[in-house]
Amino acid sequence: MIEIGGLPAHVLLVHAVVVLAPIAGLGAIAYAVAPRWRSYLAWPLGVLSLVLVPVTLVTAQAGEQLEQVRPASALVHEHAEQGDVLKVVSVVFFVLVAAMLAVTYEPFSRRLAFLGGLRDKRFIRVALLIAGALAGVFFIYQSIITGHSGAASVWAR
Repeated sequence: MIEIGGLPAHVLLVHAVVVLAPIAGLGAIAYAVAPRWRSYLAWPLGVLSLVLVPVTLVTAQAGEQLEQVRPASALVHEHAEQGDVLKVVSVVFFVLVAAMLAVTYEPFSRRLAFLGGLRDKRFIRVALLIAGALAGVFFIYQSIITGHSGAASVWAR
């Protein structure tokens, strides 16, 4: 089992996911609906969505190790299932944010020559902005549901 300072790593790492995932989700929503903020949000949103993928995967792995060591209840199994969904959501969120930034943020789309034609198509830009905002909403939702099920598995005894 992965430990940090004698504590199970999952207990500590989960705080990064619970805090950063909603921030990233809100950033994606703001990026999609506020064109004037895009130049300020592009880099932080891209980096945060990228960082959240390994953080979520490592947190889930540490949680699975913790589940093997401690007696597991039905609430723990539910939390593990929610964590599995959150892993997938974090990867999908990153992919959608990367696509949204690549097509809608000009400094990125200029460097990616093969996206030149996509940037000029309004339908694709709007579809990616909507998909990015919806992914942000679902990322926030899933991180809250996963965190709540984890808290319930610890505190509802």
